[in-house]
Amino acid sequence: MKKIVLLTPPALRLMNPVTFGADLLPPKTWVPLGIASLASALRAGGFDVEFHDLHDDDWPLVAAMLSESAPGLVGISCFTFGRANAMRLAELSKRLFPEVPVVMGGPHATFFPDQALASGNVDVVALGEGEITIVELAQRLAQGRDLDDVRGIAFRSDGHVHLTPARESVTDLDVFPFPAYDAFDLAEYKSPEIPPQYLPLTGTHVMTSRGCPFHCEFCSVNKFFSGKWAVRSPGNVADELEKLVAERGVRHVYFSDDLFSLNHQRTIGICREILDRKLDLVWMAETRVDCVDEEMLAWMRKAGCYRVYYGVESGSPRILKSIHKGFTTGQVRRAFRMTHQAGMEPSCFLMVGNPGETPDTIDETIELIREIRPATSPIVGITTILPGTRQYELSKRQGLISDDYWRSDEAPPLYTGEYDVDDLIQLQIQLTRGICPEVYEQMCAIGLDDDYFRLRRLLGNRHDRKA
Repeated sequence: MKKIVLLTPPALRLMNPVTFGADLLPPKTWVPLGIASLASALRAGGFDVEFHDLHDDDWPLVAAMLSESAPGLVGISCFTFGRANAMRLAELSKRLFPEVPVVMGGPHATFFPDQALASGNVDVVALGEGEITIVELAQRLAQGRDLDDVRGIAFRSDGHVHLTPARESVTDLDVFPFPAYDAFDLAEYKSPEIPPQYLPLTGTHVMTSRGCPFHCEFCSVNKFFSGKWAVRSPGNVADELEKLVAERGVRHVYFSDDLFSLNHQRTIGICREILDRKLDLVWMAETRVDCVDEEMLAWMRKAGCYRVYYGVESGSPRILKSIHKGFTTGQVRRAFRMTHQAGMEPSCFLMVGNPGETPDTIDETIELIREIRPATSPIVGITTILPGTRQYELSKRQGLISDDYWRSDEAPPLYTGEYDVDDLIQLQIQLTRGICPEVYEQMCAIGLDDDYFRLRRLLGNRHDRKA
């Protein structure tokens, strides 16, 4: 087979608040570890692989790159927020190379393989984790053989979508080679969470585990990984860190696992390896408040961890219960107290607009956040309807959305089962005003305050009366 080309699509441009046109390119924040991992797996399987993060590229540049690559197989990563450009990329590839197979993978393609295949521009969808699947698929295509015995794929056959038997999830991630980095300039990737003093350091994200066994209503990770949590051993993680330090000059790492510290001994083992190998790193990680303890946090601090992100979501016991977080506000207080005492920065993610949310539950969240004293301003989002979540199924039952919505180019919608969009933004403003006064002042400076929404409602009511 000729060269295999793996791609992440160009980024969708954001709305410019000055011109109200979609002309702001979001910054590069994450090294695309998905295609980097697939590239390594294919190389280990003996294939010639080229891979590109097309985040910053315009379409003429993408077309020129594809034409020059002359691929024998094109693989495209497809996430829900970027699905429109992923499909445009598939269409472009087919237009340039009609006979070259296009394979699409990633969460959105996994949840809606029929939609990915419907256009005729995608030949195969790889479902779920792709390292083993993409190698087997490339082998069958190179040999001109049928695809029916490749587990974990979807393709069109006789006018119908054919799903092969599901592939078993890999639980020992040590079997996979480390992600390839030769296509990336790490200086271009800067997560907004990184504090100014560490921005000059060369950094990257590292995944030490996959999946999550918990069932939060708004999250699709459990479904994508079939409810399993798979891990890399401490030695394997440290081997990659050692390689990144030696070959890429990495000094800052963001362990972006959905659940870094589920296993007490493994977490401490990673810390021990970092210390024993004298790796000069600073790092941060994401986890749950009920998955840390004093001993673990002390080891993390000794090994260079300076910040821990917790998915707190809400300070209301009722909301935490309704979204099945599986922990209490008491456990939130304990985790933040221990993290402060360990000498690290506890930080958190919050949401507004989950079912049952009210101004009173927002006040409960404000009270909790003021008590636990996050070291950085909490990251506050509004609940968004995403495929693969229990909340998505609720939204379908409520008539808020259907599967056909994802055939459009529209962004994932906010959950409006109990509030309209303006009310949701007002709840976000209420929370921001209570916990992040400096951010609230910035919002007011651009006119996003209570007066703005009162005027919108006044004008809306006037228009309703005239209708």
